[in-house]
Amino acid sequence: MTRGFSPLASPWPSRTAASALVALFMIAALVVSACASSSANNGKSGTKTLTALGFVGGSYTQDMSPFSPNVNVGVDGLVYENLEFVNGVTGKETPVLATGHQFSSDNKTLTFNIRQNVKWSDGQAFSANDVVFTFNMIKQYPGADGSGLWQHLASVASNDPNTVVMTFKDVDPPLLPFIEQTYIVPQHLWSSVGDPTKFTNTSPVGTGPMKLKSFTAQQITYVKNPTFWQADQVKVDQINYPAVNSNDTALLQLSSHQADWAGIFNSALNAQFVQKDPAHNHIYMVPVVPVQIVPNLKNPLLAQLPVRQAISAALDRQQMSASGEAGLEQAASPTGLMPGQEAYLDPKFSGKLPDFGAADANKAASILQGAGFKKGSDGIFADAQGHKLSFKATVPGDFNDYVQDLQIAQQNLKAAGIDLQLNKVSDDGWRSDRSGHNFDLIMTGGFFGPTPYYYLEPLLNSTHISGANATNWAGWNDKATDKLLAQYAGSSDPNVQKQAIQGVTAIMADQLPVIPVLDAIQFFEYTTTNWTGWPTPDNPYAIGSAYPLAAGDNEQVILHLTPAS
Repeated sequence: MTRGFSPLASPWPSRTAASALVALFMIAALVVSACASSSANNGKSGTKTLTALGFVGGSYTQDMSPFSPNVNVGVDGLVYENLEFVNGVTGKETPVLATGHQFSSDNKTLTFNIRQNVKWSDGQAFSANDVVFTFNMIKQYPGADGSGLWQHLASVASNDPNTVVMTFKDVDPPLLPFIEQTYIVPQHLWSSVGDPTKFTNTSPVGTGPMKLKSFTAQQITYVKNPTFWQADQVKVDQINYPAVNSNDTALLQLSSHQADWAGIFNSALNAQFVQKDPAHNHIYMVPVVPVQIVPNLKNPLLAQLPVRQAISAALDRQQMSASGEAGLEQAASPTGLMPGQEAYLDPKFSGKLPDFGAADANKAASILQGAGFKKGSDGIFADAQGHKLSFKATVPGDFNDYVQDLQIAQQNLKAAGIDLQLNKVSDDGWRSDRSGHNFDLIMTGGFFGPTPYYYLEPLLNSTHISGANATNWAGWNDKATDKLLAQYAGSSDPNVQKQAIQGVTAIMADQLPVIPVLDAIQFFEYTTTNWTGWPTPDNPYAIGSAYPLAAGDNEQVILHLTPAS
């Protein structure tokens, strides 16, 4: 298999009590079947139809509950809406079913202002009672509470038709985006369905811009919801989601303009899609979180900062980007920050994301010599006790790009006097070894969210070193880091949170608890042949991929699209 995104990065935000729910990223690459409607009439005349490639798997099984782990594409954000959209790239909040929110001074109470004059697609009025019902439903059925909200919430109630008040068991402002992402369902229909994770929901009724027209195993079709509270902004009359099973066929359909929108990984995207029609065909690989080489700090050699510094200095990240990732992933910053997150930089970096610079085997060797390591006759450095700098890097054997990246690292480190061997294991073995700290070095992605906290906290907080959902794979145990993360988590003041992240990113850069390598991406391809208004690097109003990401992400895309003239 070719790894598409970061194989452990979860489409944010998924959360457990520990911090984040470890979820596999599924490449949603798909193609238009021969019987599917084409996009030929999009924006030209008649019904303005958008064809989106948001599923790969051969055929659909109907599952339209937003609380199902196997929910059909298009349900999230297009049929059902959440309280507020939080941009996974910029962190910007956009009101949806809530027009705003306020924390109490002690951060123990959160009040949402509920939008008025909203209707469900069956014509009944939406109210604050639907919000209260939804949150109490997932309390009753914990399987539907994928973000672990009720491990922190004490109550959710409505004092009047315009507000919903949430009280917390403990102070936890970082829970906010996970609350905001929750999809709201109608009490008048869902009060009798039982477990929402097992409810097929064949006739979904939502508040979103689209409603279900038809379902077959080969295609799901949605049409514009005329009762949508922003119906005048929706220019898309119909969305077709064909079910497909081949990335290569998806690429063919994109390049022939039979599909408008997708999210696939294919090394031939530039040659076979963009270059076939560069005026209309575009890819926007959205950087969201670092891929890093994680050192096991229980290893006494890797626990030494000069060793981690030498490994990092020797790595040719540009070659990894060009060869291992087909040029789609850029070299990471030592801070772990993404482009656009410069506000979280420690002032010492002068407002510009620092980079690792070019690979430098001589610099790496100099660092090791300065720390007392000596090179043996075999060209490998060893400490005074004769312990060689020889490590194994654990990697899933079928993550082709990771394997190529680590083969490049193997050559880089050999030139610097460090021996690296690849330990290829199964996917399950890789996950087990990672959570159990059974490795020397391991290459992995991470988590991401609306601020860098959602990447840094699960990766570096000492409370996540052990346990069933351990995510601090390096075993980084640092009081200063923990204090800064607690500072962020204990405040809803953006300035206080910013100062905390500045401190943690400085620790990342200076102490290398993990070694960032590349910026993992979300895949997003589109053509402007029929539709314009897509997210771009200059206007990243959403991540943009055709598969559901941050709650409401796809809805924002639909609200921005207009027919091509």
